[in-house]
Amino acid sequence: MSIVKRRDRSVADRMASKNITRRRCIRTLGAAATVGIAGCTSSNDPEGTPSTEETGSTEPNATETAANRTTETVTDEPVERSDSFEDVEGPRHGDDLPADPDPMDGYPPEFDTTPSERTVDTGWFAAKRVERDSGIVNVPLVPADVAYYWYARGEARFADSRTDAEYDASHVFGAVRTIAPDGLERNDPVDDWPKSDRIVVYCDCPNELAAQRAATLIQNGYTNVYAVEEGYGAWVDSEYPMAGSDTDRSVDVRTIAGQAGFEYADERVWALHEATGQQEAATVQTDGSYELELRWVGVADSDEVTVETPGYTLTDSLGAMTSAEITAEGELSTDGGSGNDSSKAMLRRLLG
Repeated sequence: MSIVKRRDRSVADRMASKNITRRRCIRTLGAAATVGIAGCTSSNDPEGTPSTEETGSTEPNATETAANRTTETVTDEPVERSDSFEDVEGPRHGDDLPADPDPMDGYPPEFDTTPSERTVDTGWFAAKRVERDSGIVNVPLVPADVAYYWYARGEARFADSRTDAEYDASHVFGAVRTIAPDGLERNDPVDDWPKSDRIVVYCDCPNELAAQRAATLIQNGYTNVYAVEEGYGAWVDSEYPMAGSDTDRSVDVRTIAGQAGFEYADERVWALHEATGQQEAATVQTDGSYELELRWVGVADSDEVTVETPGYTLTDSLGAMTSAEITAEGELSTDGGSGNDSSKAMLRRLLG
């Protein structure tokens, strides 16, 4: 049975919602929230919920400049890569890899095979605009193959911004876990890293959550921070080194599609599995639509899931959520097709 709560609000109230949605989710999670919030966005300021948008980067090599440039200097024009790193030689998943002598430093152990040195021109990196109360933070997006080049040479620290469940199942070998957007409540390993060190943050959606954590680090004075552009899925597909209890697991992506109303464009939509603390987020598009792509671990069709938009909150089973569209009134409807139908979801993206 679906449980729907409607919220009729003024424009001012909707703006205020960006400051309370995250807190409400955390209160709902309770103890689970202290373990890990799996989402694809949140705010640096506990009183704010940011939004994100990808743009192109035309900045030169200095990552600090690329990460902190103003909105006016960011271009929407696509930027072509000047070189490919897909042929980089180095360790792969399944190799006989050495033990990690310091699991908290974010570096992999020293490998027998090290790629030869190349020039990385960060000027062609795309950037993701992360909206914060203090302004826009532009987070450089590093392609997965370039991140791997840095990784194999021991030239970057890696941080996983997902939940405990996802990290424990599979993560970059040598990476630490850190909660987006603000890090672990206690003893976050990133807090002990020098602020000038190169840090690569990743998630699996593909870069929303990573960009949120990276943006917070940039705001806190870290000057060499990146988010992996294609996300952890690209790392897995390339068979780069991984660790965890189930590194060979097949990820079943479940899609919740719906309407929030065009008046809520650029605001956030959340999906929450309270029992495990796993969470996902998406941005409302200009036509009022949204799609939440869930890569959760151990959540069954019968499990109760909550979707929260600026206008309504809907609670139902995951199976019901992914087999129907959610209307702007917060009701499930099969008229629009299955939210879990990947071909229809792709068609919506192409037409959207």
